Amino acid sequence: MLSEASIELVPLAIIRPTERHYPEHADSLAADMRQHALWRVPIVIERSSNAVMDGHHRLVAARQLGLYFVPCLRLDYTQVRVSAARAGYDVCPADILRRALAADPYPPKTTRHEFDGPLPLCNLSLTELVARPTVDSLA
Repeated sequence: MLSEASIELVPLAIIRPTERHYPEHADSLAADMRQHALWRVPIVIERSSNAVMDGHHRLVAARQLGLYFVPCLRLDYTQVRVSAARAGYDVCPADILRRALAADPYPPKTTRHEFDGPLPLCNLSLTELVARPTVDSLA
């Protein structure tokens, strides 16, 4: 159940997009996050590859905000249904992961990932996400 899944802070640099984005939407999300100094909804990534299932615009907003960490929910394709949301594309988990690993993203809003229930909210302060870990904190 998604509401019981744990959200983890994942370094932005290791997250792999699977779709391109609409710049205006990402800009709007970044502005809203900046105004409220709050990250509300986690990005959903595939457990082993760090490929984005849901949250491409939030990912771009995180880059714009200079965040180091991003709240993520890790799932795998046994927990998610996927379909094409754009005409002319057939999508399946293997193709999505292949494109993520090859840095060959689909056009925006091509894939639709469906989850069993709503994504949990995290409501984290952006200041918690900007800080890079120090050597001392890793020991």
